[in-house]
Amino acid sequence: FGSGRELYALGSNPEAARLAGIPVRKRILTAYVVCGGLAGLAGALYLARFGNVDSGTGTGYELTVVSAVVVGGVVFTGGSGSVYGAALGALLLTSINSVLPALGVSSVWVLAINGILLILAIAVDRIVALRVASALKKRNARHG
Repeated sequence: FGSGRELYALGSNPEAARLAGIPVRKRILTAYVVCGGLAGLAGALYLARFGNVDSGTGTGYELTVVSAVVVGGVVFTGGSGSVYGAALGALLLTSINSVLPALGVSSVWVLAINGILLILAIAVDRIVALRVASALKKRNARHG
């Protein structure tokens, strides 16, 4: 991949990416292989840090990871977002998940706050998308 633009194209519209000359199946396979390799590296780092792993290791991190990337600006529908935004979202949620328990907040409330942040991020993204669509419709109506 040159800059990741091919992955953006695949996430937005695989058929258009294919028509643009991107080998879709090859790029998707490569993305899954890289993702699997990074997951393996993460497992090895976890083992090095904590000294043991089992089949349940990592269970429960799904909400945190999805929340981090969505709070960072990555859109579920694909084609939008950045690595830097996802990293900032992860940093924000890691900070929240570290600070709140230190302040005596129950782990149930920490998860609830993560869920609320996820819902807010999705709502803000949807509101922005609707406003952009509305502005484009008005613009096209004036010029069309």
